Amino acid sequence: MKAGKAIGFIFLAWLYLLPAPPARAAADDQTLYEGDSIYHHITIRQCGGERCMIFGRQRDLRQTCIDLARPDAAIFEYPAMMFAGFLFKPDAGKICLIGLGGGYIPTVFRMHLPQVRLQTVEVDPLVEKLAKQYFRFTVPPGQALAIDDGRQFLKKSRERYDQIWLDAFNSDYIPAHMTTKEFLQLVKSRLNEGGIVIQNLFCWNNLFDAQIATFRTVFAKVFVFEGQKSGSCIIIASDRPACGPEGLRKQAKRAGGRIGRIDLVAEAGKCKVAPALKNTPVLTDDFNPANLLLMQKK
Repeated sequence: MKAGKAIGFIFLAWLYLLPAPPARAAADDQTLYEGDSIYHHITIRQCGGERCMIFGRQRDLRQTCIDLARPDAAIFEYPAMMFAGFLFKPDAGKICLIGLGGGYIPTVFRMHLPQVRLQTVEVDPLVEKLAKQYFRFTVPPGQALAIDDGRQFLKKSRERYDQIWLDAFNSDYIPAHMTTKEFLQLVKSRLNEGGIVIQNLFCWNNLFDAQIATFRTVFAKVFVFEGQKSGSCIIIASDRPACGPEGLRKQAKRAGGRIGRIDLVAEAGKCKVAPALKNTPVLTDDFNPANLLLMQKK
């Protein structure tokens, strides 16, 4: 065999021994589950040490994710802002969370706020099953889980809470019946004196403005956390919050500055008084163009 041919043969053999990058990437990105419930098409995907639950068929719309090695780390910006909203009612002993997903928020409560009684409400029984199977979700003493529609749960229950967290999403957005004035009036009726409501939502469309306008018809004070790394926003509403946005950093430092891995001081800097809005519709049970407003970018 000539030297040139020998070198060529060795080179080709060496190429065959190299791992193929696409195959390695595919091995890191796995679909652990995919199926339909009575409410959603649900996919569980894992990439490296990050595991996500996806509602609907758009694979880039991740509703909830956890870092398997650090389950209390906030992969998304919105839950960290929700926990910063906690500062408006820091003495809360009883909280209702509507929307489970993979159970990240209850996990942080379990690990770092065990003294708080947490009632979680999730409409889809399959979500509960998948959260337990793939996201290590548990219901420890001091927490409870109800399988029910969030609005119906509040309507039937006479319990009152210091805080009510709204984190219910379907494959498109917040269920329309949880965006209206009548729903917020129901939420308010289930709050203790000085209680707050925390709403997770997107801020890049006209529906965001309509939701702010709707909150203003029910609550005296409305604040907004604006995400700096995402299109997520958080609405905080109360008739008597413990402080305003200007005092939030001081409140965060007084509370120790952190809840687990969440930097409350940094998150507090994202809060401001919700803007005044003109010619913005108020969403009601009788008039709720949520689907139209959702598609209208600001």
